[in-house]
Amino acid sequence: MDEKLFVPYLKELADKYSLAQDVEVELTDGEVIVSCDKGSFRFVYDLAKIKEAEADQVVPLLHWRNKRRYVELKNILKTGMIEDARGIRIHHIVPKDIFNSSLQNILAYETDLVEMITGEKVDRIFADFSSDVYTNCIVSAGRLRVSMELGFSPEGSEPVLLHEIVARTGIASDVVVDTQMQQYPIYLLRGKETEHYNEIDNELYGLDNTQADCIRFILGVLGEPEKIPELQKQGKHLAAVYRAAEKATKVLEYVEAEC
Repeated sequence: MDEKLFVPYLKELADKYSLAQDVEVELTDGEVIVSCDKGSFRFVYDLAKIKEAEADQVVPLLHWRNKRRYVELKNILKTGMIEDARGIRIHHIVPKDIFNSSLQNILAYETDLVEMITGEKVDRIFADFSSDVYTNCIVSAGRLRVSMELGFSPEGSEPVLLHEIVARTGIASDVVVDTQMQQYPIYLLRGKETEHYNEIDNELYGLDNTQADCIRFILGVLGEPEKIPELQKQGKHLAAVYRAAEKATKVLEYVEAEC
């Protein structure tokens, strides 16, 4: 985390929107600890630690829920632009960073995203987690079948992120047709060199988009702390899906995800 920007921005916006008072922020490995007049909360973004989430103050930091591309993909289903989703194809191949530090984190990211977009709950998984850098999964979520290709690419490489919904009446994707590469709002062409800029939040300028999403998620929870029990329940569910994936690796068959 960029402590010089992240902490001041979080405190500033919490005060600006009157979401909490006396906000103090501490950044630790895999967590953002926020203390305020509403209590002390541990927002965990390394979801490999979610097994520790027994205490009331531990909240999984599901930052991806605020990404515009995923919100719009959800709206395509919600508004009926395509109907009767049957399957989803996912590619999530990225360099390692603090948010993508393990395959468990990537699986949690994509599991929660499938459920957020479709409203269905992941109940079974077939996977091969014998490697710590790459896996393929087949996930059952109600009537939906989801194929996931998850893994890590070399440091400095472009992330490959694709979410494609196959429905009875059409197909929806969160990237430009026939591409899986990350797109950026602004490109600066300089001969053989191309620079890109992806800041899209004018209140959080200078932070990368994932850190900005983290701040927006934390602010949302501070504004509606009654949502915390449901988020904690979801964190335990995501941990259960990973345990099922580990078991499926050993038994080579579908395994139900049970908390």
